[in-house]
Amino acid sequence: EKMKSADAPYAQRLRVTEEPIVIKFLNDAPYATYRQHWVERSGQKSFTCIDDIDERGCPLCKAGNRPSMRFAFNVVLLSKDGDHSIKSYEVGARVIDQLKNFHQDPRQGPLSKNYWAVSRSGKGATSATNHQMLRDRDLEDWEIEALSEADIKTFTKDSYTAEIIPIPTRKELMDIVIEDLDD
Repeated sequence: EKMKSADAPYAQRLRVTEEPIVIKFLNDAPYATYRQHWVERSGQKSFTCIDDIDERGCPLCKAGNRPSMRFAFNVVLLSKDGDHSIKSYEVGARVIDQLKNFHQDPRQGPLSKNYWAVSRSGKGATSATNHQMLRDRDLEDWEIEALSEADIKTFTKDSYTAEIIPIPTRKELMDIVIEDLDD
């Protein structure tokens, strides 16, 4: 699994479920901010909006598909066995507001200062992402050891940059619009 992830040409996304996971933010700000279209279809369903990239605009925007804002953070997913891995924690507008509040709170921030237990509750549109701040001393309750400065440096060196976000071509997006019109 680790080898497969290392060779992937795209960011390995953090999966947040009902079961809490422990993460460490490597930076206090997202490594990428972009708009994303979601299209109901077989195969790939999400596409980066090119409205700000192509002077002709985005075909999906012009077809009435509204993109949502996405914010991607580099985080380390910690595990009890010490087999930690870097992930891209991609969040929307609601969660970024929570993270901004945590970041600005003098007791909790900045984001990279502490560890965080993250989980998801609810389903669909009523789902919520939950964050609980954990200090180094709290990790013992989770049976997890804190990262060393050397670990953090290594993960930071291997962290994602905005270049990892796939940008579709105008033709690819036009084909999706045409495909939708045919349906």
